[in-house]
Amino acid sequence: MPLNLRPTFPYPLRTPSWFAGHMSRSLRELPSLLEDIDLVIEARDARLPLTSINTAFDALLSKSRGKGKERERVVVYTKRDLAEKRYEEPLKKAFLAQTGQKVMFADTRIDRDVREVLRHAVRIAKDNQEIIPEMRVLVVGMPNVGKSSLLNALRRVGVRKGKAFRTGAEAGITRKLTGTVRIHEDPSVYVYDTPGVMMPYLGKGEDGAERGLKLALTAGIKESLFEQDAMLDYLLWRMNQRMVAESHLPDGHPAKHPTYLSLLPLPPSFEPTDHLPTLLDALADRLSAKKKGGERDWEFVMGWLLKFFREGKLGGWTLDDLEGGRGVIATKPTMTSSGSEGEREGEGGVARQLQEQMVDGGQSIVQPFVQVDPQTNVSEQGTSPPTPTPTPTPSQELDHQVSLAVQQFLHQNRSTSHSNTSSNSSSSDPNTTSLNQQKKAAKKKRLLERDDKLRAKGVNVQSRKDPSAGLGRGSKKGEIGRIVRGRR
Repeated sequence: MPLNLRPTFPYPLRTPSWFAGHMSRSLRELPSLLEDIDLVIEARDARLPLTSINTAFDALLSKSRGKGKERERVVVYTKRDLAEKRYEEPLKKAFLAQTGQKVMFADTRIDRDVREVLRHAVRIAKDNQEIIPEMRVLVVGMPNVGKSSLLNALRRVGVRKGKAFRTGAEAGITRKLTGTVRIHEDPSVYVYDTPGVMMPYLGKGEDGAERGLKLALTAGIKESLFEQDAMLDYLLWRMNQRMVAESHLPDGHPAKHPTYLSLLPLPPSFEPTDHLPTLLDALADRLSAKKKGGERDWEFVMGWLLKFFREGKLGGWTLDDLEGGRGVIATKPTMTSSGSEGEREGEGGVARQLQEQMVDGGQSIVQPFVQVDPQTNVSEQGTSPPTPTPTPTPSQELDHQVSLAVQQFLHQNRSTSHSNTSSNSSSSDPNTTSLNQQKKAAKKKRLLERDDKLRAKGVNVQSRKDPSAGLGRGSKKGEIGRIVRGRR
């Protein structure tokens, strides 16, 4: 049975806002606090590379300077293990090209990722040790993007001590500014944790509603503001969109994601559906989620499915549209409330035509822009005037510029990989790496990941040496090697 996918999503007519008192207080206190800060780390959610940007921080940080020089700032996208890794390098290049901003990606459970962030802070402290004897770092970000988890990880890696900041799965755990905590000894580096600050206003119409749903799905906003069925209906729609978009790819293709049909505990005969009650009924039967009297317990199933998604068991997800692949949302709005259409058409809205100018193999994939005569306000290709395009805000411009740059980098990478594959297939032996070597490499990678997870839990795990590196020049193994090395 073919999937009857909805061309547009029925977004809620009203977008709730969540700007609690402690958030307003934090923003008021931030300017005075910045006077003593040498480095600002802005934490963002890797699943929402554009939605988790709070422009209020940009305005405050641009007004104040550091001690004798411009204050350093670095953006760290946390929860990289839950996002799509193919966007990491394009996003780094896009932000560097568009804003000059250094961007890192980190999984706070992995010491290697945390060490990269710590090295950057320590390098700045060493370079400015004469004017900054004790470096102070402030971590800011929206709610539940992983600020406290990042700080605990920096403390774990830097000074080998346990948690100093409260963490939780819901938004709003940190509600006031914490005291300083040391994360490095020589040079001395101290950090502050701040409450997560939500944007006072998410926007009107579809864009504001979609932003809210994405934040609710990732637990970045007060969950009670959105109904669970609305969040999961949006998630189902997105999963079906990705499944349809990748249906032409063969199984095993690196760009093809596993579908919810294989990741969820569904019966083998279950057909893809765009009807949420059908999916909930099937899951309730498989999970034996029943109320008294045998009625299916949808409330339990919805809570289970939300947790399943947030733990990454539905695969990596980057919910922001970085490639302009969901243009139907922007071109055919379903909102009916006044003033909702054309307010801000999301990551795929105002710059949709710019994004669609991207070429595929040298050929334009859409028709060129329609030229308009300013005297008659009538297009050259017809008699009806074009629909006016709303003027984008600075935050929209940034979203669109970054999205377009990501598209360009992805297109370049595809072209480069295609040419490399062609040249390699014609000039080299495809079987240069044996199956046994591939198995050993995969096993080593699994062991290293397991060791990192154990270290994150406080278990003392001995580091594994790279067997390909050897023991040094003229080295030997075993007892003889220890004797020889002892004489050096």
